[in-house]
Amino acid sequence: MQQLEKFLQQYPGRAFFILLFIAVPPFLINLGLLPLFADEPTRANVALEMILSKNFAVPTIGGEYYYNKPPLYNWMLAGFYLVTGSFSEFVTRLPAAIPMFLFAVTIYYSVNYFLKNKQIAALSGLFFLVNGRMLIYDSMLGHIDIFYSWLTYISFMGIFFFYRRKQWLNLFMFSYLLTAASFLAKGLPSLVFQGFTILALLAYTKNLKKLFSWQHIVSGLACLLVIGAYFFNYYQHNPNLEGYFSTIWDQSSRRTPAKTGMTKTLLHIIQFPFEHLFHLFPVSILVLFCLHKRFWRGLMENDFLKFISITFLANIWVYWISSETRPRYLLMLYPLLFVIWAHAYYTYRPSFPKLDRVLKWVMFGMAGIVTMGLPVLFFFGLEAYVGYLPLKAAVVIAGAAFFTWQIYRFRREYILPFVGFLLIVRLAFSWFVLPHRLHNGDAAYFRQAAIEMGHISRGQPLYFYQYQPDVLSIPFHDRLIFYMERTRMEKVKFVATDAMPGYYFTFDRDIKNPSAELIKSYEANLKLFKVK
Repeated sequence: MQQLEKFLQQYPGRAFFILLFIAVPPFLINLGLLPLFADEPTRANVALEMILSKNFAVPTIGGEYYYNKPPLYNWMLAGFYLVTGSFSEFVTRLPAAIPMFLFAVTIYYSVNYFLKNKQIAALSGLFFLVNGRMLIYDSMLGHIDIFYSWLTYISFMGIFFFYRRKQWLNLFMFSYLLTAASFLAKGLPSLVFQGFTILALLAYTKNLKKLFSWQHIVSGLACLLVIGAYFFNYYQHNPNLEGYFSTIWDQSSRRTPAKTGMTKTLLHIIQFPFEHLFHLFPVSILVLFCLHKRFWRGLMENDFLKFISITFLANIWVYWISSETRPRYLLMLYPLLFVIWAHAYYTYRPSFPKLDRVLKWVMFGMAGIVTMGLPVLFFFGLEAYVGYLPLKAAVVIAGAAFFTWQIYRFRREYILPFVGFLLIVRLAFSWFVLPHRLHNGDAAYFRQAAIEMGHISRGQPLYFYQYQPDVLSIPFHDRLIFYMERTRMEKVKFVATDAMPGYYFTFDRDIKNPSAELIKSYEANLKLFKVK
């Protein structure tokens, strides 16, 4: 144990990549097990319909124009579909899973480059993988946010890299071109991140006049040129740019105080920091090393720590006052906190030996309690839907016990085996919790129902009759559409009439056409009709 701890102290970079390698199976095992949910089917639908129509310029769902997001992420997802030849849930989630690992590596290299400290860099990168939000939620969803946040974080790092060299053209051009790319992924938030970051940096460094420099103007025009080129091409297929722009604006403004009301906003402002400390637990426990005066002075004495602090403060307020903010919207800002917390832990730990000991015993206690509780896996009836349950349970228990013992035995580097323990927790989540959700939820039923309707209607038109769901129902409807289209490899079409021959799928109503034949009914009032 002493030799192992000494190795981790001497080679933190190797420790990072060893733990990163260990992290791959826990995050990828059963990644494609659950049916698509939340925003996943929306992204998948757009990508699939691009392939079916062979038109990658115009996003659609059900053959109707989709305006909520520009298509960069859908292009990437479509590329994964085409390269792999598969439209599976696993492939749908890869464009989020792969950037997650690349994001962690980017954090490691950028922090090591700017701080020249591999311990802080390794811990910062690992924190991105094992914070509570990523550990059991965002990492298993094919959402746009990890990829988008990765681009935004790279932009932050590029801005600081070129600022230190006073290479203003490179600074502006690099960040604005990344802004153009991220805009084509998610829309207006990219301009907000770019604008507030650049403005805060220039204001703090007393370089506001650079806003009027030719370097800034040319770079801004280059950004607009890239975005404009996409919309010019889009206009050739659909001239309704006003509808596109208004929808993008609505997507970005709907969560502001003007939309949600002041009472809800004030409650959100109070809860916001505590809510996100909870989302980032157990990583957020290191905030305890930041609660002293020397911490604040230390931030201001280091240019990189000062920059990421300014960047965080310049952008976080937008979400702090927006009561409908989702944690995944902040994935580009969380790493800035991880760097600061890792810095505080390694820098001030010697000054607070009691806090250091308490933290070690807290981590050991959490790991020990979970490890001792793992044998209950044999008493939940999991063997009905978890293959090789005894072997998997033994692997998880042994892995958890190994890392728990390391936490106990290590004198200084106990936090690294705690990271390893959290990865074992994720492995258990993938092996046992995900199958439990599949077995006990209704998602698999509706997936199979949609696939069955796709098979029944294959080769003939399939219409979604009177498709007008409210916002909260859209993910469910889009999930049904994706599985139908994937089965048929033809588009579903939304209609308000029932006179055309073909199959009709309804959700909350019956077909009015008297010649319509009910083919099959499903749960939740889902019905499939046929009109001859």
